[in-house]
Amino acid sequence: MNFWIGYTPRHPYAFEVCKASLEQFGINCYQVPSYFEPNVNTPFTRSRFLVPYLDSLVSDNQWVGYVDDDFLFLEDPSKIIDTVEQMMTVYCCKHPTYTSKVKKKSMGKQVNYPMKNWSSFMIFNKEMQNPDIPVFTESLQHLHRFEWVMLKDECIGEIPLEWNWLVGEYEEGKKVNALHYTLGGPWYKKKQHVSNYNKLWIDAAESFNIKW
Repeated sequence: MNFWIGYTPRHPYAFEVCKASLEQFGINCYQVPSYFEPNVNTPFTRSRFLVPYLDSLVSDNQWVGYVDDDFLFLEDPSKIIDTVEQMMTVYCCKHPTYTSKVKKKSMGKQVNYPMKNWSSFMIFNKEMQNPDIPVFTESLQHLHRFEWVMLKDECIGEIPLEWNWLVGEYEEGKKVNALHYTLGGPWYKKKQHVSNYNKLWIDAAESFNIKW
């Protein structure tokens, strides 16, 4: 299974560490193409939903992963494939509705909404995608709330939250599989919160010989 990673130009180190943390498990990684539009924080907010079609150009694998660049993988996400069902359209971590512990993220106002962070880590079944999804004309709400999935309640599979552990929002000290620095990681000059998980990212960057 390949993985496609979002890329934030102002924070290249986050991308490099995320990529290296996947490559350590032998996973092929690609960068999601950038698509800039007004009032959107990242250039992959919309283009992430092209991943199943992009991956079909480079691979005939049935499954493909997408992840935001502010992740650090501690375990091999390929293990997830052993648990998937063939008729699911997409898998994600179904975070419960929550109110963020901070009022502002590093790049702007904190926004709370249904299915928040569900689309930050997805595993697509390429054989079950609708080729006519209007990715560039549909609303972001439609895309990030998975309204494009037919039989939404039955066709969105669930991945354990340990694969998308929200640093600063969820409890610390727990053994998890992937850390999501959704409030801003150690690479930010202005810290939004203090986390014991920050050291894991710093240690990983050093072990991968990534200068930041």
